[in-house]
Amino acid sequence: MAKIIYINSGEDQIPITVEYRKVKNINLYIKPPEGAVLITAPRSVSMKRLLKFAEEKTDWITRKCEEVRKRSRIKAEKPPESEITEEQMRHLERKLKEYICKWEPRMGVHAAQWTFRRMKTRWGSCTVDTAKIRINTRLALYPDECLEYIVVHELCHLIEPSHNQRFCAYMDQFLPDWRQRKERLRS
Repeated sequence: MAKIIYINSGEDQIPITVEYRKVKNINLYIKPPEGAVLITAPRSVSMKRLLKFAEEKTDWITRKCEEVRKRSRIKAEKPPESEITEEQMRHLERKLKEYICKWEPRMGVHAAQWTFRRMKTRWGSCTVDTAKIRINTRLALYPDECLEYIVVHELCHLIEPSHNQRFCAYMDQFLPDWRQRKERLRS
């Protein structure tokens, strides 16, 4: 059975749902779209200890709740993917071909296949073993520079599969402003 505790954040009180579960640790979650706060904990942890845990994380909770609410508002303002027009998809396909022709020779790599896919959590993906790259159709709703960033990002995986320092060095080499482009996708 869930219980509610409250922490003070400035003039506001933040309600936190507490659920005892068969878990080993105290876990803290911020749930979209409203930024609801959930703590799950082992049955052996006292409510007093959970309140102290939450109070120690007040600043983090406040910040993350606002981020989740902001992301949810932005998401609600964007047109759903079903509203991507045929013209937008044709433009996306043209730009993808342009970027492939530009970047594969510069980077010395070649993707065996490029496809478009509706994805919820990724802008692109690369299967290194088969050199197949998938691009999120939602990029049709973003500036072309975002698509170019994703193309270079996925091609870099053909050189370095993981997101380590070597990968970042390749991104810096090929597309020095990649971090700004990445941030643009997030905002």
